[in-house]
Amino acid sequence: MQDSTIFAAAVSEKRLLNTVKEVSNFHRIQASPMYREAAEHVMKICAKNGLDAKILSYEADPDVWYLQSKMFKEWSIKEAYLDLVDPEMRLADYSHEAISVIQKSYPIDCRQNPVDLVLLDKGADPRAYEDLDLNGKFVFIRGHIRQYPWVYEKGALGIVTDYIMETSNRKRKDLYQSLTYTSYWHTHIEGEPEGRGFVLSPEAGDKLAELCRKAREEGKYLQVRAYIDSALYNGHIEDVEVTIPGKDDKTVYLSAHLCHPRSSCNDNASGVSATLEAMNVMNRLIKDGKIPQPQHTIKLILIPEFTGTFAYLSDHTEYDKGLGAMNLDMVGGKQTRFYGPITLTRTPHSTPSLNNELCMYALEQAGREASSLAGDPVALTNYRVEPHSGGSDHTVYCDPTVNIPCCMLGQWPDLNYHTATDTLDVIDPAVLKFSCLTAINFAYNLANLTCDDVPQLFAKQDEHIIAEKTAYLQKYLDGKIDKAMFGSAMYRLKDYFLACTDSVTKLVGEYDTSAEKARIEALFDGWIKAYDLQDAYPLDETLNTVYHRDFVGPIQQLSDYEALGYGEVLKAYNEKIGDPWKMMGLADNITNSIDGKRTVGEIARLVSLDTCRDAKEQTVLYLGLLEDLKLISRVQ
Repeated sequence: MQDSTIFAAAVSEKRLLNTVKEVSNFHRIQASPMYREAAEHVMKICAKNGLDAKILSYEADPDVWYLQSKMFKEWSIKEAYLDLVDPEMRLADYSHEAISVIQKSYPIDCRQNPVDLVLLDKGADPRAYEDLDLNGKFVFIRGHIRQYPWVYEKGALGIVTDYIMETSNRKRKDLYQSLTYTSYWHTHIEGEPEGRGFVLSPEAGDKLAELCRKAREEGKYLQVRAYIDSALYNGHIEDVEVTIPGKDDKTVYLSAHLCHPRSSCNDNASGVSATLEAMNVMNRLIKDGKIPQPQHTIKLILIPEFTGTFAYLSDHTEYDKGLGAMNLDMVGGKQTRFYGPITLTRTPHSTPSLNNELCMYALEQAGREASSLAGDPVALTNYRVEPHSGGSDHTVYCDPTVNIPCCMLGQWPDLNYHTATDTLDVIDPAVLKFSCLTAINFAYNLANLTCDDVPQLFAKQDEHIIAEKTAYLQKYLDGKIDKAMFGSAMYRLKDYFLACTDSVTKLVGEYDTSAEKARIEALFDGWIKAYDLQDAYPLDETLNTVYHRDFVGPIQQLSDYEALGYGEVLKAYNEKIGDPWKMMGLADNITNSIDGKRTVGEIARLVSLDTCRDAKEQTVLYLGLLEDLKLISRVQ
């Protein structure tokens, strides 16, 4: 492995912070002229640093699909504001705060003809407002806009919201003067309403709600003048591809999403900055002759989140040449300002790979920031490693039909996530440097990995094995899973880590893994014996249908398929599922388990073991939906 000290000396915290500052000045909404300006600015940064970069343009047209991602129209906006008539005051102004408009809003002009503003303060259930006339009015809601699609069915013109997403780590009061990043995601199908609206802070919302209630007591409504000068049309999205050529065309990827509103610094100008600096440092050191040209090519792909990755992978289909990837999404927040540890999210069990171990090694090397009294390296940045979860572009790379194992480097909790207060003052250049170094250590070492480096990966695999085994054991001891599930999960883990060991051949070619595999088998067999376990979790053998996947990549969102005429199919499925939270964390897991060999029962069992919950009902329903959508077919 390359000595990481040469990278640590070359990374500049000032450059990192400057790039965050520059990128965050752009209002980077997906498929917009503003995002395009940001991509063009990134090209200038690359040119200044002598990096080989180009912009890749893809159609933003609702009739176009990239893998399983349906496109949408480009959106532009020039001006927008919302004024209260009496008392006279400006409630929202795009020129002052870009996030004060619901992104992708359709145009409207009520400047000369004010409209009523109706407060909906009885929750999101439309039955509470059956007798309320919303036709030609704006509505003021206190929840997320996705809970209120029905207001347009009742003729509403638009929405005003002061919603703040609350979690166990942040409450409304913590962001009382902030605004939530809110956007429509139009599907552009027949009958879809023209959504538009504005966003207020909780503080401004509480004041407006009080005024609305007083007016209601007097039997009248407040009135507002709404103006949005915007347009939606067929256009384009852009990916920025930065390349450090290797001696062959096998490829290691870095990824970060360039989109999100101004300023949106940690999410995700931080990831853009860290990866650009990583490429800059590697490129400079190679050109200066301080490190050799990599054996394999290294590419950075800066994208509109998800959309750009689907587009890129639909156009670059030689997936077998992709050795691995790291996605950086929110990686520079001040850990003294309620920003959590830098977190490495592993690949799913359906994508077994030693890239997890290389990422763990890269983290450890980045953490050599200081020395203990004994002279041992000490990390000043808080970091951790956790199992796979979704939420960003790594899930697209990890899909088994793509099979480019991709870990994610992220940060959670994030106090200002998707709010107007995700500004430059939340960025810590030292944390950002740590993330940048992690990316460099991963990318450069994977691009030069040899058989001599493999023992380092096996050493990290020991930590990985212990972590996963301990997690299942703790769930069993805490009564969250029974002994049958614990036992079968241990057998599942053994098979998984044996497959991870086999993955070394993709990275370095022929390698004798027999000794390592024998050791893993002995380790798990010892635990299985010590805990008196059996592979006893039930398999429903009556669910014996076998499916073949007829699509590439994960499913972006099921609602997209309504545009293909499957509206009634989706409606029936949603009625069967009921609470959508029942599918949380399951859909991708189910899809990833379809291999043309496993029965439905085996898939349900596998998903249950991986998620530590009985997933049979959801698996059967979801596979039935995929068959109805003609995305999977029965193996005869």
